[in-house]
Amino acid sequence: MSFLVSYTLKDEADFDHQVAAMEELVADLKAAGIDGLDYSCFSTAEKTEFIGVLEFRDDTSKQGFLDSAAFDRYRAKVGPTFANPPQTRDIFAIGSTKA
Repeated sequence: MSFLVSYTLKDEADFDHQVAAMEELVADLKAAGIDGLDYSCFSTAEKTEFIGVLEFRDDTSKQGFLDSAAFDRYRAKVGPTFANPPQTRDIFAIGSTKA
């Protein structure tokens, strides 16, 4: 199961803060070693728009992410800077060069 998550900031002045928080989230998730989780995040040309791609092997890996301290810390840091709640869509893999 995979999800595309879109984030919009209230103010582009928070761009660097969002990038740092996403970098920290990735490092914390790697350290947590949640089996079956792949997470990638991207900025866009718009300084207020970001995208995350979450891929879970199963419900256990999804729940591991949702329950992780890393995700809790990330939400606490950036939640107040979002213009709206993150928008999440189910996406379905067709192919990838990722190993």
